[in-house]
Amino acid sequence: MRPHGQTKLGFFPLPVAEAKRLKNWLSFPARFSALDPCVGDGAAFAHILQNVASHRYGIEIDANRVEQARALGIETLQANTMDVRCHPEAVSLLYLNPPYDWEAGQSNNQRLEAVFLEHTYRWLKAGGVLLFVIPQLRLAKCARLLSEYFTDLRIFRLTEAACLQYKQIVVLATRRKRHARLSDAALLDSVRYLETLSTKADLEPMRDIADVRCEVPASEPVVLTNMGIPLDEVEDLLLESSAYRQAGRVLLPKLGDVKGRPLTPLHGGHCRPALYRRNAQRNIRGGRGPAHRPLAFGQVHRPLGRRGRRRNQDSA
Repeated sequence: MRPHGQTKLGFFPLPVAEAKRLKNWLSFPARFSALDPCVGDGAAFAHILQNVASHRYGIEIDANRVEQARALGIETLQANTMDVRCHPEAVSLLYLNPPYDWEAGQSNNQRLEAVFLEHTYRWLKAGGVLLFVIPQLRLAKCARLLSEYFTDLRIFRLTEAACLQYKQIVVLATRRKRHARLSDAALLDSVRYLETLSTKADLEPMRDIADVRCEVPASEPVVLTNMGIPLDEVEDLLLESSAYRQAGRVLLPKLGDVKGRPLTPLHGGHCRPALYRRNAQRNIRGGRGPAHRPLAFGQVHRPLGRRGRRRNQDSA
């Protein structure tokens, strides 16, 4: 991932216009549970479920975006999705827009699109609906898993400007029932077909009006459990720890005033900027209070004239 993406923790949200189109392809029951494992600020997820009676759950690692998602009525857990556990086959709708990056391990690193899908698809109940937003090229890495555990796959190209930048697609699929397994030949054909679509230039775009809607089944509320370390809570409690205070005296010494003579003699090029800045601050701010403590004390002398006299002298 590029540095810009790393600073955003891989947060590249789906445009609201695409979220509204996705909603048109879904048919909702009276009550169900929906999950976004990479909820971000929750805007796209909230538009998909707008005016729909549902239990909304999200997972987000960034504290600020957690608060934004909670403000939209999404029950959001601050955690790394890889550390979260959920009962299998509990969720009816899984909206997954994972980070577009590679793992950062020592070896055998995989694409995060496939890693997130493999970790979360088990939470989706049989007959549940998957909305999977990824770059088109990464469909090949997820082809095996999608073919083996999902049916009624439909792949559409997203057309908003932000989506065209990453060549994003959306995969609509239904979780396959346990007894409905493909033969080896059918599975191989499905994998090859998806791999072909990953490089196809003229994928069908997602339209505003759906010809066939995906039926979202009903489900009960779910419980998400964070098995990782709650880093923000640990950081807040750290200052109250006696062990931290004792270690802090050694590891985090207080910076005192720097005193003493310089190692080498100072010349005009060293002193003049500090002294001029001190005079400028005093003239602009006025006063000699503690907030206007000078950077240095001394005098700035200009070079001697021909007769041995200084041409000007500014006290500072």
